[in-house]
Amino acid sequence: MSRDLEVSVLEEDSSNVKVRIRGIPVEYANALRRFMMSEVPTLAIDSVAILDNTSPVYDEVLAHRLGLIPLKADPYKYSGDCGGSPCQVLMVLDAQAGDEPRTVLSGELVSEDEGVKPVSPDIPIAKLAPGQRIKLEAYARVGRGKEHAKWQPVSVSVLKPYPHVTVLDPKSECAHAAADACIPGVLKYSKGVLKVKDEYKCKLCMDCVKACPEAVKVEEHEDDHILYVESVGGVEPKRIIYMAVKELLAQLEELSREVEVLGQ
Repeated sequence: MSRDLEVSVLEEDSSNVKVRIRGIPVEYANALRRFMMSEVPTLAIDSVAILDNTSPVYDEVLAHRLGLIPLKADPYKYSGDCGGSPCQVLMVLDAQAGDEPRTVLSGELVSEDEGVKPVSPDIPIAKLAPGQRIKLEAYARVGRGKEHAKWQPVSVSVLKPYPHVTVLDPKSECAHAAADACIPGVLKYSKGVLKVKDEYKCKLCMDCVKACPEAVKVEEHEDDHILYVESVGGVEPKRIIYMAVKELLAQLEELSREVEVLGQ
């Protein structure tokens, strides 16, 4: 590693976060990215008992749709081993159409735990014709993305290099061409001088370098990355990163113990 580890938030809202990570090689950063997809525990519907289904949706398709509804919950509350702490949550659905057709929505799922619910109440489950009914019991349990995609806490997990833009000759004859070729907001050409306005907005397209290689240089550093995380809604994006680090450290500690045993 070429420098001390530094982590800073570039952009953030309720479902997305962009983080700059400096000081670790791309292999380490990519391991963190992969752990967010495959090793972070989340809660999802895993088994369904169909009590009544006269809708046009087959039972197995209905169960599959329910499994893909993201749930807002604290996965660490449920151990998954059915020991001292609870290992699953019961959710009941009983929907029937009257004289008019209607759509059954995720908000109609009634959970035995008020802390466990769909991230949105407006996710369509099935359409019912007049008189049709769906009645079922769904059981949600903790799992990980490596087991099935329904347990992935992220819809997007992307790692890319942080752009480093340097002006070599601010008064070059073609400096204006470099600014014109670049996407808006990265370079600024004013009063005959080329300046870097915001290198973070650079997409690494290299158009500015092609337009005027003597005026500007764009580089990637092997230990400087942008990690973009988009949550499906069940867990806040920054907490997903924290949980991924926690799971990664736990597995590294387990590996260390196993190696020590081999060395004895």
